[in-house]
Amino acid sequence: LMDGFAVHSGDLASAGEVLRVVGEVAAGRRVRRRLARGEAMAIMTGAMLPEGADTVVPVEAASREGSLVRVLQKFSAGHAVAARGSDCPAGVRVLARGPRLEAAQLAVAATVGAARLNVYRPPRAGVLSTGDEVVAIASRPAAHKIRNANNILVSMLLRRLGVEVSGESHVPDDPRRLSSAVSRALKQDLLFISGGLSMGKYDFVPKVLRDLGFHCRITKVRIRPGKPFLFATRDGGPFVFGLPGNPVSAYVCTLRLAARLIKRMLGLPPDPLWLEMPLLEPLAANGPREFYQPAQRQPGGVRPLPWKGSADVFTLAVADGLIVRPENDPARAPGEIVRLLEMS
Repeated sequence: LMDGFAVHSGDLASAGEVLRVVGEVAAGRRVRRRLARGEAMAIMTGAMLPEGADTVVPVEAASREGSLVRVLQKFSAGHAVAARGSDCPAGVRVLARGPRLEAAQLAVAATVGAARLNVYRPPRAGVLSTGDEVVAIASRPAAHKIRNANNILVSMLLRRLGVEVSGESHVPDDPRRLSSAVSRALKQDLLFISGGLSMGKYDFVPKVLRDLGFHCRITKVRIRPGKPFLFATRDGGPFVFGLPGNPVSAYVCTLRLAARLIKRMLGLPPDPLWLEMPLLEPLAANGPREFYQPAQRQPGGVRPLPWKGSADVFTLAVADGLIVRPENDPARAPGEIVRLLEMS
């Protein structure tokens, strides 16, 4: 573990012992000569201890004079030596199934020679926004148009969840063009479509998916924001999530609902990690749908942010959690414990 001299601790009966230097051990080199009693070898950090030695005297605790070295203090056996197996004994499982392979985990695999590992492939997703009213971000829209915030919002959230977003696109309210766009995405693992889910004349997404052979397993949910929501499957096709057109609703549905499937595809537990924190401000009674309210964590608790509706990305941008209110939850006073879904 240090630059110094490899010795036998039995030769260090007291400070000032003088030993004969018989060689040198550099890191990465093997010394075949056995160290005899009364001898020492110069040794570098990371080098293998020569046979016959059981301790290392640091350079600063020794004084070398030609072929002799004087040890200035006494050291016991094992000093500055990492014994074989001291970092991890034989037979120990060094990586369990399930964790994400980050820098340290990959270093462990490299250390034990696991050059190839079986891992979950990150799912690939396409992101598609719909609507005649939606225009490009860089445009200067007329009063009856809105910029396409949903694609970038959903794409970045998916990347944070571990998904590879392979394409973003937009189609107007045209069933033929929508069908063509969905058909082009059939090789993806996931497809996220925002808008076009409600009961209006121009909400074509459910019908187009059924015409393409998808089974719409979920068509709405009792949450706020996010009631218009769709989950569809097809043999050999991608999982399709239909998200509400309002961006906060799309965010909540992706984080709370779609993330469960994404985590399973990544080999992770599907349930979110909930936080329980005291309220810093009162909350009014909740209505008949489960409610996800943007909030900020602060010292001592969580502060709910004013709810301005499911299009309010400005409040969402300063939030770092969502307070989850059950259906018909009564009014809550400061200090009461609420459940929080992390956003980051």
